[in-house]
Amino acid sequence: MLVTDFIRELKNNEVMHIARLNAFFLDEWNRLTNDAQNYLLIPHILIGTRDVRARYGTFTDPWQSTCPEPWKGPSLKFTKDSINDLMDARAIEIIKQAKNTSRNITIMWSGGIDSTAVLVSLLKNINPSDLEMLTICLNSHSILDNPNFYFKHLSSYKNIKFLNSTDLSFITNDFLDKNILVHGDPGDGIFGPSTAMYQYFSNNGLHLEPWKKHIKTIEDLFEPKIERDMFVKPGLGKWFTNIVTRTLEDSGYSDHVSSVADWYWWTYFNFKWAGLCTFPLHNGIIEPDHGGITDRNYNFYASTVFYNAPQFQHWAYSNLKEMIGHNVFKTHKLKAREYIYDFDKDFQYFSRKRKTGAPPPNNKNQKSNLIGHTRNFVPILGGPSQGNYDARKILLTILSKYTLKF
Repeated sequence: MLVTDFIRELKNNEVMHIARLNAFFLDEWNRLTNDAQNYLLIPHILIGTRDVRARYGTFTDPWQSTCPEPWKGPSLKFTKDSINDLMDARAIEIIKQAKNTSRNITIMWSGGIDSTAVLVSLLKNINPSDLEMLTICLNSHSILDNPNFYFKHLSSYKNIKFLNSTDLSFITNDFLDKNILVHGDPGDGIFGPSTAMYQYFSNNGLHLEPWKKHIKTIEDLFEPKIERDMFVKPGLGKWFTNIVTRTLEDSGYSDHVSSVADWYWWTYFNFKWAGLCTFPLHNGIIEPDHGGITDRNYNFYASTVFYNAPQFQHWAYSNLKEMIGHNVFKTHKLKAREYIYDFDKDFQYFSRKRKTGAPPPNNKNQKSNLIGHTRNFVPILGGPSQGNYDARKILLTILSKYTLKF
């Protein structure tokens, strides 16, 4: 492979995983531009980010790549659709697709609100004689997160298969030939992200006020703290806030996406969406011999990511003001919790289950590694050198020239 081919693959990569490993040495880190350092640090301030692609608006990453087609955002519009009707219709659609393509349905169930709502939709709408089509991928954390649901609605089923898994290495091209893979991502973009993201504002009763009024405070809250982020240069908070704000204003939706809570929702809806939709396909990152995924399987997988359907995104946009109320504990993912409660009548889960926190960033590892995937999820970067060129040197050269204009 030539250097030009490698650079072309970087530009056309499906996902650039930036959050997992610490592989830059301090002298290399200091050679990077401020924009490049900030780019690599995004996963430390927007927790759970694996890739940074803007579905709307203007954002250019170091590789000049764009959001892949299946994950681009639709032209948002207001709708009066019921979320219950949307959930049921989507489940019926996926069950029909499974039958038409002679596939089983494997659902990755975490026990959380988003994936439980998806699982409920399937259990509500599948014919009991077809239960053998279902495989539930879970682990001990899934059961601990929602034990009543597991013991009341899952363990008693004779025909449902269970896959106890703590990694994604079972997801191969052969697996996708035979299964529709269903999961709860990117549910935070539909029902609202973790309230911990804007806890300062909700604690002070400010989260429903215009984000334009509080943009300086948002910047300051993202700014690194010297006692734990000693390698991070000042200005990261303003840099990231400018990117989010610019894409929101470019999108034409800023008049409706107007509150502080809405602004934080936009960070997820616009930037985290694509990476989380494709997360189950990222096993190539931990499996160097990963053989890739055919375009046919990739496109079919994209069409069956449950919440990626445009109707859910229109619903989320239309219901922003109802999704997040004055009391964030009461309103957080309320519609999803109501949908689950209508099925399982578990008042304890309905009244207490929330996603109010996110895993803290690893502030000791302030430098990130880059691992890219080609269009069919074969890793681009498997080590320090590839064929007749030094991949690390090319990456450092690109990152040392990366600049953004605001």
